[in-house]
Amino acid sequence: MHDMVSMTSERLGVIVEGSASEAYVFSADDFKFSFVNRAARENLGFTVEEMQNLTPWDIKPDLSRGEFLAMVDPLIVGERSELNFETVHQRKDGSCYTVAIHLQLITADGEKIFYAAVRDVTHQKQTEEALKEASARLDAILSNTTMAIFMMDDRQHCVFMNKAAEALTGYKFEETVGRTLHDVVHHTHPDGRHFPIEECEIDRAFPENNQTQGEETFVHKDGSFYPVGFTASPMKDGRGRTVGTVIEARDLTDELKARNAELAFNNALKTRVEEAMAERDRLETQLVQAQKMEAVGQLTGGVAHDFNNLLQVIGGNLQLLLKELPLDDPKKSRVENAMAGVSRGAKLTAQLLAFGRQQPLEPKPNNIGRLVRGMDDMLRRTLGEAIEVETVISGGLWNCFADPTQVENVILNLAINARDAMDHRGKLTIEAGNASLDDAYADAHPHVIAGQYVMFAVTDTGTGIAPDIIEKVFDPFFTTKATGEGTGLGLSMVYGFVKQSGGHIKIYSEEGQGTTVRVYLPRTRKEEEIEQILPAATTPPGQGEIILIVEDDAAVRETVVDLLRDLGYSVLTAENADNAMAIINSGLKIDLLFTDVVMPGALRSPELARMAKERLPHLGVLFTSGYTQNAIVHAGRLDDGVELLSKPYTRERLAQKIHEILDRQTLACAPDMPANEEGSSSADSAKRDATAGLQVLLVEDDVLIRMATADMLSDMGHEVTEAGDIAEAKACLGECNFDILLTDLGLPDGSGMDLIRHTTAQFPDTAIIVASGADPQEYIDDKEVGPRLTSLTKPYDQATLEIALRKSLVPA
Repeated sequence: MHDMVSMTSERLGVIVEGSASEAYVFSADDFKFSFVNRAARENLGFTVEEMQNLTPWDIKPDLSRGEFLAMVDPLIVGERSELNFETVHQRKDGSCYTVAIHLQLITADGEKIFYAAVRDVTHQKQTEEALKEASARLDAILSNTTMAIFMMDDRQHCVFMNKAAEALTGYKFEETVGRTLHDVVHHTHPDGRHFPIEECEIDRAFPENNQTQGEETFVHKDGSFYPVGFTASPMKDGRGRTVGTVIEARDLTDELKARNAELAFNNALKTRVEEAMAERDRLETQLVQAQKMEAVGQLTGGVAHDFNNLLQVIGGNLQLLLKELPLDDPKKSRVENAMAGVSRGAKLTAQLLAFGRQQPLEPKPNNIGRLVRGMDDMLRRTLGEAIEVETVISGGLWNCFADPTQVENVILNLAINARDAMDHRGKLTIEAGNASLDDAYADAHPHVIAGQYVMFAVTDTGTGIAPDIIEKVFDPFFTTKATGEGTGLGLSMVYGFVKQSGGHIKIYSEEGQGTTVRVYLPRTRKEEEIEQILPAATTPPGQGEIILIVEDDAAVRETVVDLLRDLGYSVLTAENADNAMAIINSGLKIDLLFTDVVMPGALRSPELARMAKERLPHLGVLFTSGYTQNAIVHAGRLDDGVELLSKPYTRERLAQKIHEILDRQTLACAPDMPANEEGSSSADSAKRDATAGLQVLLVEDDVLIRMATADMLSDMGHEVTEAGDIAEAKACLGECNFDILLTDLGLPDGSGMDLIRHTTAQFPDTAIIVASGADPQEYIDDKEVGPRLTSLTKPYDQATLEIALRKSLVPA
């Protein structure tokens, strides 16, 4: 018998140890664990030895020793035989899980011990919480929606009604449970006849397994009838079987009243609607006109871009050809005629860009009264003596914010149109005054913003404009003039400029009485900027400066390369911004980036310019385009600090613009100088003093050139050491630390490039200037030393020599 008991105990121990549930045994005296089965140890992460030193409250972070003892006290004193509760167990790694505990106090061999059977209920609790949360959310939705919701089972018995359904029917859910909804709220017609369930659209959703919807009449609990709109949808289980019906219903009483009221209201307002439609048609006509002008503007902008590229190729090559022809060559007049054609084409594309609101404007504060007075002589000469010109300028005239050059063009265009309308005889009146456009005016005119404007009006005594064509006068290429007397772009250009400037234009005309065109430009409170008159333009030559051309059009790129080389510049080329950035990152010395605005590729031109300036801080940047597409023009104006040369451009304008930028960059690189005797510093003094006191090694085999150059350098305040060949120059290099080596290429004992390579290797801090009559590209392309060279093209004067000295000291 003892063996059987012993064997049974062993078997029970094995069973408990291998059980999937957690089992704990601990003493009622010191509460230390005497047995913890494998499932509990593995879940907690403790060994047998570690568990023997722990108590129940050591693994229960939510219960202190006192709280645990108070909880099990009813078992100890015999008030209860078992305890069931939930708590949290903490693993050795600090993580926790929820457990359900069944705890008993057992007496074994005269010793009282606690036995705890434990289940991990973490997943169960999470599921219950999720279900509770979903149920609460569903209850909140169903309880708070104003839509009445009914749920029917497969027998069409009601199994759910929300509060809105109870309010709609007058029945509580308890009164409808187990009943067919039709028999509760839909059993009788309003005339008292019985309503068979077979004829009920709502109850067809389940047997036909199809959603139905419509309008019916329900019977309230109090016996009254009311209209409802319903949707009945089959309910399906997880396997797709139809198990019931969901019915949504809403009371249509107020809606039907509203329908009847709406019908009466619509009938009463029929006349007013017809009037409103007429007004809407008028506004739609204005809107369509504005949209048409916008669309045509986008089209003309794109056409102008391609046309300007074409004109650039033609004009550039004509200028190069004209330069090569002798003065008495009979072909010269033909080339000049072709150049005149290019000029007319450029004016045409400028008008197209103005109409398309794509021209790069430079708006600034200006006074219309001053502009009109300044144009008085020009207007009188243009219009002729037979036209009387009267100007009326209001006192206290505000300043407007617009491009003054374009404003003058607008006034001139309007005056010429007026002259033609008066057949060169009549009276032209130009008025300027302050104006405020209110909200009512803005509402009646699309794209007009209410606010303060400066208004100028041009009035003539001409033939006037017929009502049927007055809406077309701003259309591009529309003209009432005879063939060959106008392009039809004058008023289109005016319209585009005004809209691009944020203004408004309005035309008033009466046949036989004349026309008035009023232009409204935005007011500004800033002071007017008076421009200084610049000296006559020249064509300054280059001094071998290196220009990187970025242009995707091969013909344009080739023409610009020829123009720049003809002007004395060295040229590098790239087809797009990505290739240009690779050249810039290669370390080549570049003085100016000349890039088209509109190009293919991922990298845009403004980004190229920004990245290039980060890599080469002293780099000059010049954009060129015939159509900016808002890349560098925003809100109708050029971005700050942007230099733009619009296509097509002449050889002279290209030379002037590049010279301006290079000169500005040279001055910016010069060290800050103290004030002169009058207390101010000037560009001239900066040019003279920025590089004063340099040690210059001059290597030139022609004695006369060497003497003249040495005199110029000495006059600038530099110390000059002269050498006539390479051997003499190398000897001098070993005796003194020179700031600059200025050398010719053709020397008696070798090439000047050999001397340059020797100098850059032995004396890397010495700047190099190459004075030569050769194409600078030939030696600047030298990958070994080219990036460090500054070109000085022969013949040179003291001014160009100064520029070369200054540029040579600027880091590449």
